[in-house]
Amino acid sequence: MKLPKVESLIIIVFFACVALWAISKCSSERSELLRNTREAIEEEEEDEERPERRDTVAVPPPVNVQNPAAQMQQQTAPPLPAGGAATQAPGMRPERPALSTEPAAPTTAAAKTSTLYVTINGLNVRSEPGLKGALVTKLDLYEPVTFLGQKTEWTQEISLGYEKVTDHWVKVRTRSGKEGWVFGAGVHYYKMKRKGVME
Repeated sequence: MKLPKVESLIIIVFFACVALWAISKCSSERSELLRNTREAIEEEEEDEERPERRDTVAVPPPVNVQNPAAQMQQQTAPPLPAGGAATQAPGMRPERPALSTEPAAPTTAAAKTSTLYVTINGLNVRSEPGLKGALVTKLDLYEPVTFLGQKTEWTQEISLGYEKVTDHWVKVRTRSGKEGWVFGAGVHYYKMKRKGVME
């Protein structure tokens, strides 16, 4: 049985609408998943300190078959004194550092600062986190700011015009030296313009 042209066209339009709806649903879920992943990574970075990255690797020397006494002397070298130089004979297994009972020195604010870029033109900087904080200044799109390592433990949902976003408030310093709080969705590590913002 052959369908008339009008019915075939209606069926094709219906399937096209279903496909478009599914694509938009998947992309919105994907962006939500990416945002949640980014927040989880940021929280992990704040909660635990990363180990220092070692750029060099000690390569053991070639085995000297003719002089086994020198090789044995390298393997039985005395351990390094506490607080001594960090040099060590090649090929030796590194000593485990002694555990200190003294509390670790607090990390400086400079160690936690990084540059962020404004993703919303006219982003408000406020004296306190939240929409009730006094307005300090407005920021232009792509303007760099310094992240001061502080964010709120709570999140807030704000309508940007075409979408509602839930994010933390973060403390920043502008190029002119003013400090304040901005909505986290308004800044990013890369220069980009946020979609869904009403101009």
